[in-house]
Amino acid sequence: MKQNTNRYPGLYREISSDGTVRFRILINHNKEVIQEYFYSGVKRTEAAAKKAALERWREIRKVIPVLTRRTFREVVRKPTASGIPGVNRVTTYSKGHEYEVWRTTWTTLRGARRTRQFSIKKYGAREAKRLAVECRREALDKIGKA
Repeated sequence: MKQNTNRYPGLYREISSDGTVRFRILINHNKEVIQEYFYSGVKRTEAAAKKAALERWREIRKVIPVLTRRTFREVVRKPTASGIPGVNRVTTYSKGHEYEVWRTTWTTLRGARRTRQFSIKKYGAREAKRLAVECRREALDKIGKA
């Protein structure tokens, strides 16, 4: 059974079916997985295993810091037409007509997904894209550096 130690993202306390305790470090960073185990048992107490795991966790986090919410939202997960995460050029259909728009999406602090789109016909391609990028930046600024 895995229990997250809340103060240390990526560090878990696990209890096996036979009751032994181990600590596991699991960090995903840039498609690279860092995973290490620290066992307690005959030669090492649970407290000693936890201490060793925390020391190693701190070493890793000096090199790879925890992402802030803002930084996490700015990670490019797949290529977009704009090159900016959350800003895409899309074709929408409404009442039998086709419209080209620049659409921006973001997630609020509570996890709600928000979108806003800017018509290319109304604003022009450059201005619609600029408005979409600006809208996303303002939304991320409201979220803050948390």
